[in-house]
Amino acid sequence: GLVLTIAACSSDDAERSGGRPGGFARSVPVIVAEATRETLDDSVQAVGTARALRSVTLYSETAGAVTAVNFSPDSPVTEGQVLLALDDRDERLAVRLAQVQLADAERTVERFISLNKQSANIPQSQIDTAKAAVDSAKIALEQAQVNLARRQIQAPFSGRVGITDIDIGDRIETNTTVTTLDDRSQLLIDFAVPEVFVGQVMPGTPVRVKLWDQADDPLDGQIVATGSRVDTSSRAFTARAAIDNSRDRFRPGMAFEITLSVNRGQYLSVPDVAVQWGADGAYLWVEKDGKATRREVTLVRRLPNRLLVEADITSGTPIVTEGVQAVREGVALTVLDAADLNRDTQRELAQPSLKVPTSSANGG
Repeated sequence: GLVLTIAACSSDDAERSGGRPGGFARSVPVIVAEATRETLDDSVQAVGTARALRSVTLYSETAGAVTAVNFSPDSPVTEGQVLLALDDRDERLAVRLAQVQLADAERTVERFISLNKQSANIPQSQIDTAKAAVDSAKIALEQAQVNLARRQIQAPFSGRVGITDIDIGDRIETNTTVTTLDDRSQLLIDFAVPEVFVGQVMPGTPVRVKLWDQADDPLDGQIVATGSRVDTSSRAFTARAAIDNSRDRFRPGMAFEITLSVNRGQYLSVPDVAVQWGADGAYLWVEKDGKATRREVTLVRRLPNRLLVEADITSGTPIVTEGVQAVREGVALTVLDAADLNRDTQRELAQPSLKVPTSSANGG
């Protein structure tokens, strides 16, 4: 095994070590590890409430007596389907009257034109007036048709209707709630994201979603929109995630837990035992050309057995991990193979006193 002893420095040794007062040994035995680059992924967790992809509350545009209710609660409906009808006898008569008036106006124009072809002298102004009457009759017919259409409530999109309290024979007003309609083929979940992630959480970012406080397998989703402002009180902005609900497992209003990973970029990864703290902050020792060089570092994140730091160091640079207590700026380093050292020797390296291999102390 490797035996470590305290090396006494002669005057010649001191000169070779840079003439430092008290002297250092010819070299300090250390173990090094290469610095690597590692991607930092932050995890954001939040709770949000789901809403349907599209959701409306239906009202009638006109008041009247209900003559048909064509849906049942929580039933699927298609876009354009008539859900409820009101008494429309007056409106149908109005449409028929407008059709008659339009036909009469068109016949008048046709008669004037036909007579003029037979050398009758009908003034152009009279023909123009007859044509204007046709245009007015067309508008009156369209208005009558609009009024007739307002006596029905149609589904504006495909989805599922909610509960209604309206029965045939009821009279409803324009402020009477008919029912609700939800397109829940997808659910949208709004949640808060800390402002530090502005520009990193954006449409297309994948998320994992599960029912809040339940152990169900999470679902895949993605961010579809982000808010344009940061809330000044919470220092967060709103993100909106969408999840597929084609199997109709979930309902609007449910609470969901959202988890997303955000790539914060790549940072230098070093063993945590390599980083030391001094009056000026954190630093570590780099082995360069057989000598120790100090490098200041900024701590970014602490991970198991390693630290992510920012420093003027490239990937692959040897970092001193054992024996750092004896290292000083410019001191010569003897790099040992960690695999060849037993546990006792590694514990000795971790002690603050300066120790070197016997062979080094004897000059050979």
